[in-house]
Amino acid sequence: MAGINYLFPPDQVLNLPTWRFVLHFQVTPAYTEAHCQEAIAALKVAEWKIVTFPFGLDTLALDEAGRTLSVPIEVPEDRRRRPNSLADYESDVWKVMGNVICDGFGDVYYEAVDWRE
Repeated sequence: MAGINYLFPPDQVLNLPTWRFVLHFQVTPAYTEAHCQEAIAALKVAEWKIVTFPFGLDTLALDEAGRTLSVPIEVPEDRRRRPNSLADYESDVWKVMGNVICDGFGDVYYEAVDWRE
């Protein structure tokens, strides 16, 4: 079973200046390159309500140490203002996790960021 670790207080999401996050999935001892390719393929075909992938999904890869797969996500400002945006966002985040977490990926660290465009 995987654990979820937040790097910001989750009840403060509405107070954040942007909804830009990175989900860092840690590899497990069972990890193979096939797990990464399967996760990326699953993310590509999933339907997203509100989340976008600002750097694309083809850029996803393990970090240099080979220990995490980081998935940047964003809810653009116009989508953030939609009714039910928080519920749609939460649904999409669970969908990201459901498409990545498997035998090859375990714990996820969830980080709020504000990269420059």
